[in-house]
Amino acid sequence: MSTKATIDQLVAEMSQRVETITLASAKDGVIPRFNQPKTVGCVAAEFRVHADIPDELKHGLFAQAGAYPATLRFANASYMDDDKKDIRGLSIRVANVQGDVLWGEPGYQDFVLNSYPALFVATPEAFLDFIRARQKGEELKFFINPLKPHIKSLMIVFKARAQHLSPLDIRYWSTVPFRLGEDNGQVVKYSVTPCSNYTTTQAVDPGPNQLRAAIKAHLQREAACFHFGVQLQKDPQSMPIEDASVIWDEDVSPFQTVATLTIAKQDFDTPEALDACERSSFNPWQCLAAHEPLGRMNAVRKMVYANAAKLRNKEQ
Repeated sequence: MSTKATIDQLVAEMSQRVETITLASAKDGVIPRFNQPKTVGCVAAEFRVHADIPDELKHGLFAQAGAYPATLRFANASYMDDDKKDIRGLSIRVANVQGDVLWGEPGYQDFVLNSYPALFVATPEAFLDFIRARQKGEELKFFINPLKPHIKSLMIVFKARAQHLSPLDIRYWSTVPFRLGEDNGQVVKYSVTPCSNYTTTQAVDPGPNQLRAAIKAHLQREAACFHFGVQLQKDPQSMPIEDASVIWDEDVSPFQTVATLTIAKQDFDTPEALDACERSSFNPWQCLAAHEPLGRMNAVRKMVYANAAKLRNKEQ
């Protein structure tokens, strides 16, 4: 079977199973995302590309200095209760972007990131196995099945899940690689690192929505910021494209800052704003050609994400 046929088959089954799971999880007319279901909040931001970045990184959105409006969605990967250990998500949509996009709406560039530098599964096939197990309520069996164990995946989940005081104080990673430049062979990953002067030191309004409360308290005090960094692939063997469970060594290739995200004071937690945030969708293929997603994991994400977004917005 060809690579395309294999990916099409994976997408079809994943989409079907994601649809079954998400519809079963619907509550009060709201269909949650299969991944990152808890909406902590969406905020408006400025994405400012720096002028003093290395020439080798000046491609696509980073080709020239400038400021763009952006929307950031903070989320929990698994739990609706902010107090539980979890992986946190950050999705970014940059607007007013010039150039042709590979998929989606013209004028937008998306970045989808997690609070751990690797995914808990290496391949789309392993992720499909996890979805099958989750549909049966047998997630633990997926990890410790003696016939087909995923012990490394289990260890990554243990390391990745953590309690956090504020989404504004967390570092995030793309976990999977992307192209940088249309005419060269550069391969990169992305990371977003907090750079705010203020840091949350204790839980704000402890409970299921404490992360949302922490964002609000921070922004009432002062603006928040993140540095957006790019990590170049130096060695295809130790920094693979096709194994999403491998962390690329930052000692070998440090992240280089290319932009800064600034979040000003704003009302983001009104019922109307939270509803709009819940209806939003992000896709790593909503991008310029210079930032093409690479690898089979990204290939599968394209339509699985798109199909899930269509389902949620059709039914709500």
